[in-house]
Amino acid sequence: MSYSEDELRLKKILTTIINSTSGLKYVIIIDDTGITILSQSKFKFSNENGISVEKIGAIGGAVFIAGEEQGQILGYGKIDLQITEYYGGMIFSAKVGKGVLCIITDKNVQIGFIRAIMKKWAPQIAKILHRYLQAEPKEISKEIRELFNQHVV
Repeated sequence: MSYSEDELRLKKILTTIINSTSGLKYVIIIDDTGITILSQSKFKFSNENGISVEKIGAIGGAVFIAGEEQGQILGYGKIDLQITEYYGGMIFSAKVGKGVLCIITDKNVQIGFIRAIMKKWAPQIAKILHRYLQAEPKEISKEIRELFNQHVV
């Protein structure tokens, strides 16, 4: 399976998730460092106030990693599901292999349904991410070699 096929499969899964119920605003997959891999939304982020999917992903990744660290210190183990509830909405985060799946919602969503959706799709996302992220360094190395080969005089 090629790199682009994996990307298309992830995009299809994110589209299915975002359209699964009302109240979902954004679905983001980030890697372990907080870099946004892919996202889907029902709305566009306005660039007002510096809001972007990348910032949401980076902050979400940092919060998730901090929560995992806290769980380790307490002896609770890894995070199964992290829910951050705000006055205006919620963020659900779950580990999916080498990444984190974040779902950003309105306040009035059914927590159990969101949890079930995440549990349903997490194994497939993890499997695809494993291939997707493994392919990336090879692609980058290939692109760097090609770049240097073009500039050799």
